[in-house]
Amino acid sequence: MKSPEGIFCVGVDYHTTPLAVRESLVALAGDRLTPHLIEHAGAEEVVYLSTCNRVEIYGRSGFRGPEIVEILRRAMPHKLGSAWREARGVYLHEGIACWRHLAEVATGLRSMVMGEGEILAQVRAAYQSSRELGGTGKGMHVLFQSCLRAARAARRMAGFGQGDPSVGRCAAEVASKILPFPESDRIMILGSGHTARSFALAAREGGMKSCFVSSRSTERALQLARELGGHCVPWEHWASTAASMNMLVSALSGGELSWDSRRALPELRLIVDLGVPRTLTQLRQSNPRASSLDLEELAKQSEVQPEALGAIHRAEEILRKHESLFAWGRSLEGKETLVEKE
Repeated sequence: MKSPEGIFCVGVDYHTTPLAVRESLVALAGDRLTPHLIEHAGAEEVVYLSTCNRVEIYGRSGFRGPEIVEILRRAMPHKLGSAWREARGVYLHEGIACWRHLAEVATGLRSMVMGEGEILAQVRAAYQSSRELGGTGKGMHVLFQSCLRAARAARRMAGFGQGDPSVGRCAAEVASKILPFPESDRIMILGSGHTARSFALAAREGGMKSCFVSSRSTERALQLARELGGHCVPWEHWASTAASMNMLVSALSGGELSWDSRRALPELRLIVDLGVPRTLTQLRQSNPRASSLDLEELAKQSEVQPEALGAIHRAEEILRKHESLFAWGRSLEGKETLVEKE
């Protein structure tokens, strides 16, 4: 049995598409994009993947080439379809090229931070979310299960699971060059997920003595604050507490946080916004004297180091083996790749 036909990926990433454009695509997508595309005949199956580096739609379609992109656009809500039509850097991968792209994404080879720790779980979560929404069938199941299996093996061989290669850690390293952590004794972190934790742990290694943590999830914020030896701030009080901070870090999702433009933060020296869409734009505009760092600026300062080339080569070797087997519908153990019971 050969691999499922008609699989594709349409997307944009940080290499060619500005952060502001990616933010717009995410903000306009809403929570029902997957069922909406299927209901409006955009594709037979759909998995929507959105991370800080990329916005992608995986699917299975009876159409081929640029027609896939056009059919998807027509099936989208009007504003979202227009945004995709105007976006710069839209790419299309079909067939085995789609498998190769997703496997490299899940491995961390196409990330801003090579081998980043979050991406494998993000890809898995995107598939699971689509499955719960009724967006997956045999094509997406075989594609994602095969790519996730390959990515896990490639990451092990490359040693990507060691340490913490992540956007949060990378951002902390760059932020420390702007405002060294030992000089910043009042740091507030908004968020309590993987990126927030990675930033905080790297900052502590860099000399951060303490910090304040605030999140929409009080339980998770409290847990992270305890781990860091810091202080948990109730979500409803984050803005008032920010008035005395000199570094404010957001690792939140969900879009812009409202901010009173009349409220200035005189002590604030650095604003780090790792959200997609960004969450601190209004606050940054109200405090123009503070330095700022977001994902677009972070991408400019992230380069592959020479010591990472060997790890990349090892990962690619493993992916090539899995790719050839996927092309013939077989797993690495030589058995046919079958769809698990729903």
